[in-house]
Amino acid sequence: MIEIPVAPPEAYENYFVQELAPIRGSLVGSFFVGLIPLLLLLVLLGVFRVPAHYSALSGLIVCIFIAIFAWHMPAQQAFSAIANGIVFANWPIMWIVFNAMNTYNVAVRSGIFDLYRRWMLTNAPPDRRVYLVLIAFSFCAILEGVAGFGTPGAICSALLVSLGFKPLDALTFVLLFDTTPVAFGALGIPVTTLARLTNIEATAISAMLGRQLPLFSLFLPIYALFFYCGFRAGVIECWPLALVAGLSFAITQGIFANLVGPELPDLLSGLVSMFSIIIFVQFWKPKYREEYKAVLVANPATGGGTESKTEHDVVNNVDNSSPRSSISNASQSNSRAKPQTTFVEDTTEQHRDPNVDADEEMGELSKPPTTAELAKPTLYETILAWSPWFIIVVIVIIWTFAGVAKQGAQQVHFPHLHDRVWLTLYNKPYDAIWDFQPLATGTAILIACLLFDVICLIYGAKPIIFVHAFIDTCKQLVFADITVSAIMAFAYLYNYSGIVYTVGLTLAQVGRAFPFLSAWIGWIGCFLTGSDTSANSLFGNLQVVAAREIGLSTVLMAATNTSGAVTSKMISPQTLTTGVSTIGMRGKEGFILRRTILHSVLFACLVGALACFQQYVIPGILPTWGDLEATT
Repeated sequence: MIEIPVAPPEAYENYFVQELAPIRGSLVGSFFVGLIPLLLLLVLLGVFRVPAHYSALSGLIVCIFIAIFAWHMPAQQAFSAIANGIVFANWPIMWIVFNAMNTYNVAVRSGIFDLYRRWMLTNAPPDRRVYLVLIAFSFCAILEGVAGFGTPGAICSALLVSLGFKPLDALTFVLLFDTTPVAFGALGIPVTTLARLTNIEATAISAMLGRQLPLFSLFLPIYALFFYCGFRAGVIECWPLALVAGLSFAITQGIFANLVGPELPDLLSGLVSMFSIIIFVQFWKPKYREEYKAVLVANPATGGGTESKTEHDVVNNVDNSSPRSSISNASQSNSRAKPQTTFVEDTTEQHRDPNVDADEEMGELSKPPTTAELAKPTLYETILAWSPWFIIVVIVIIWTFAGVAKQGAQQVHFPHLHDRVWLTLYNKPYDAIWDFQPLATGTAILIACLLFDVICLIYGAKPIIFVHAFIDTCKQLVFADITVSAIMAFAYLYNYSGIVYTVGLTLAQVGRAFPFLSAWIGWIGCFLTGSDTSANSLFGNLQVVAAREIGLSTVLMAATNTSGAVTSKMISPQTLTTGVSTIGMRGKEGFILRRTILHSVLFACLVGALACFQQYVIPGILPTWGDLEATT
């Protein structure tokens, strides 16, 4: 028999008291009623494929009715909780995302992103095995760390296809690699969100993730190479490359996640790993194999596409009057004279739709390609290419260690909600404070973006590109903002109404097996929402509630929710739909799913097993600080 906590009689005089078993006194019955808005959201997303913003709004509406009429939450407090969630969704979450995405769009519009891509291509041997690790692993982590929200998969898969990868292989391995970086995506948004909802310090969750994910990062390159080209060509011939990439990434990720926080592990791990690979392949190269030679081909999503056109334009000095080419045009004459790397480029093949041509489902090239030389960027161009990422890293590090974000911070007590809700499970009032930081991390990214804008202007960019980049960013994020706002409103209402504590108390009955289950709860959340941030919003506090009831580490369970969530990102319908749209495989999501599902299940099992091992065998590895709820 489950003992259900009750509030003291005096609590009913001044507070809305959260009921743990409001449905006829039955905890199990209340558990199933409490799951209705969650299940509705997940079914709309995962089964009926309703767009995320519509699904989130539908789940929120149902949650409002259940909170008010089943959990008896006053409407005024219910809508105050919703407002709290929407405010937090936009500041700091979307404030960070907007400025990071805008920086990326400025780099694209100015042509600096093309310089950066050309720097990568000309500083490594034209071997697809090298580019698989360099782009799908290192570069993908950089994009995940700066932008997140589907950007890495779309860009990196198209980039790999432009180098001769079969579209199916390109997206499959980008999704496979884009697992461990997801937890720290968009400058740590998933961790920041989880920390706010669970009342656990973000640095503690980051540290715990830094003691889980680097183990996977270390072996991910060799694992992917084995499945891409087999044991001999992938493992025997490329293990030094995989070791350099994985080790440099894992060490950097572990250090910065433990010692700095959630903002920089992705960005710096990707940068360090990329530099390590580039330096290493100057002295070592895998055995030459004709079948893995890199070729420049048309982007299957567009027929010609920017992926091949840009490089061809740089070499042949065609019209570069567009705003996007304004930077690279300035030093064109120097670059053009010194071609360093010879690729093979398909300059004649017309667009072929893989949705109607069975031969193109795997991206086979049907016509003999012609050769083209790709100029290695000069020092001048290289500095330009690296400038946006370098500025972001420096500014965020200064911001973090100098504590700039705390300057001018104000704690806003939400009216009708702060200390007006009685948290029955913990027998205390529930605070509702919005920590408004004008100089939050998003502001640091804004300053980095402005500095980068100045660099673009000094070296010849047209001011109109900033307007275009701003418009691009708004178009890209308008529905994302609606979705994140609705999800956060849902999560806040779910918490303040008490529904999450009912669900968590029920799940706590699984006992010592919960650490393994914890990974799968996160897995389900990300699979159906397509977002680690959303999975943390929906299930993060639920995990912590259950952990407190069982006596497990709350920091470990919160981190394991995130770690489990990243393993299902590769099979999420939303992720697959976004990915196939950039490589000309619309309607072929099933092909990708069949290629990734077993990897996802295996990774989730490993995360669950690791959580059990850390909780019961080596508990000394767990952070003993950070749970603010336990110290109050």
